[in-house]
Formats: sequence, structure tokens, C-alpha cells
Amino acid sequence: MTYEEYANTGYILGMKRGTRNTKRPVSLRNQQGGLSSSVLERLGQDPLPFYEEPPETPVSAPQIAEKYPFILTTGGRFMPMFHSEHRQIGIGMRERHPDPLVTIHPETAKKLGISDGEWVWIETLRGRITQKAHFDAGILPNVINCEASWWFPEKPGAAPSLFGAFESNANSLPPTAMIL
Repeated sequence: MTYEEYANTGYILGMKRGTRNTKRPVSLRNQQGGLSSSVLERLGQDPLPFYEEPPETPVSAPQIAEKYPFILTTGGRFMPMFHSEHRQIGIGMRERHPDPLVTIHPETAKKLGISDGEWVWIETLRGRITQKAHFDAGILPNVINCEASWWFPEKPGAAPSLFGAFESNANSLPPTAMIL
């Protein structure tokens, strides 16, 4: 891809589906697929994967779920923004994606009286942030997904602002949430 192609699209695509790296062979010890780790086994650990319920979910902590009814995921990204990079105005990325978004199911938003594009508060036991509501019927009604790593280089760098690092940064929020 040339720089001009990148500048026009704003992203770089990976390998096409159906292709794989033929320089490195895939090795299956017994020629069957499996989810067992020989490394963990050699270290004396359980080699099989297992599920452990996170500590603050409606299942593991129903008393918390009464006040914070949503399952919060905080790994949302918008490509080509990467972690906390490319938030500056004037290089093209913020112009394409100017605000942090919290993805919410349209029916859930309707029950809460939230409009698409409206700024909302996302609150957990340990703090709260604000992001713009983004409707997506593909997310479960009891889940919200916040975009991670937001800060605002255009805001003052001195305390207490610190470039708005705690205004919309989902990294400030642990697992459970409610929307106000």
C-alpha cells in the first residue's frame, strides 16, 4: 500500500481471508485440534481452559447489579486510532471520529430515554465518565461497550484537567456500569 492510498482510506488492511503465512508451518502435535497447553502442563498448571465468572457481574454479585445493571466492556476501538494515540485535531483521525462512543442496544437506550448521539454518563463503583451514545442492535441489551483510551489534547495539560484524561477514558472504569 502506498502512503497516498493510506491517506485516502485512513487504514491498512491485513491479509485477505483464506490466506495464511506459509513461511511458518502450523503444528498440531497429534494432528487434531485441541485446547490444551503443554507449556502450562509442564509448569504444573491445569492445561485445559476453564471459565471463571468475573467478580462484578449480575451472576457473581447480584447486589451490585441492582444499582449497576449493565455488563461493561471497555475495549472499544476505532481504527486507525490506536490505544491513546492519534487523538490530536489536525491530522485527520479526530476529524473522522471526533468523540468517544459508548455502544448501547437501541431498545435499552429507548427504555432509558437516551437518544443516539447524546452525551451520557457511564458510572461504576469506582467512578464515571462521559461518552456519546451510539446505537447498535448487534450488542446484547444488557451490555454496553465504551471506547478505551480517550483523552483530549486540545484541553489544558495542567492539573486538574490533564488533557481531559479522566473525562471519557474507559480505562478509569472497572467491570460493571449503569448509564445516567
